[in-house]
Amino acid sequence: MAVHPYKKDLQEIGKSFRQMFIKSVLVRWSTVISVFFLIVMTVFPLWRILPLASESPFIALHYNIYLGVDRFGPVYQIFFLPVLGVFSLLLNLLIQARSFRSQKTLTLFFAAATPCVEFILLVAMGLIVLINI
Repeated sequence: MAVHPYKKDLQEIGKSFRQMFIKSVLVRWSTVISVFFLIVMTVFPLWRILPLASESPFIALHYNIYLGVDRFGPVYQIFFLPVLGVFSLLLNLLIQARSFRSQKTLTLFFAAATPCVEFILLVAMGLIVLINI
């Protein structure tokens, strides 16, 4: 029986992913910190914005220093940032796993950049929540 070519690639990525987490402390810690930021980024609006959803169907989603609040939307759109964070984390982990064996410097760059991106998204979420309360 012939093995599907993508199955071999996925097995190779899985093996590289396991080795990456076993051998690199930076990758482990950056992933843990990124997941923590994602959890906070999801729980914070649930805690502060959802009680306000019964009062107003729309919330402020963007603030401009020149015009003030310039974008309103339904409450569910506030969760775009956590979804973007999850997508960013998964994409960076995939790139790290693909490049771990051949280009360790690239892996370390993406491992260090992931919590920075998640932190920027967390700050943006915090500012959106502050606009609405």
